[in-house]
Amino acid sequence: MRMPSFKKLATETERRGFHWKFCGASHRHPNPRFYKYYWWIFWQESPCDGWAFKTKPYRLATQQAFDLIQRLQAEKQSYWIYNTRLPRLDPANPFNPKAEVWRDAEWAPAFDEDTDAEHEGFK
Repeated sequence: MRMPSFKKLATETERRGFHWKFCGASHRHPNPRFYKYYWWIFWQESPCDGWAFKTKPYRLATQQAFDLIQRLQAEKQSYWIYNTRLPRLDPANPFNPKAEVWRDAEWAPAFDEDTDAEHEGFK
């Protein structure tokens, strides 16, 4: 995974012009009830760089992230995309929260209890 870096983003933009890339993002599972995705969109006006950027205070819900992406594309500003997924505490998913594999997991709320705006079926 590429570390968020203003210097590297600026260098790539100088060399290649407007661009974007996945720098640490997984594809979305087709069933939005299984996982909640959080996003980090790194660009020249991000609040900080380095690994500090990829922390909870700077993560965005799906709709927020895609609104920002749309704006950056319209403005031709380069950006990098990161995300993480959390299992949902949702009766529609197959996960057993008591299983050892999930012992230290951070859980997202059930889809129907999630108050974030929806974007293409995901919250």
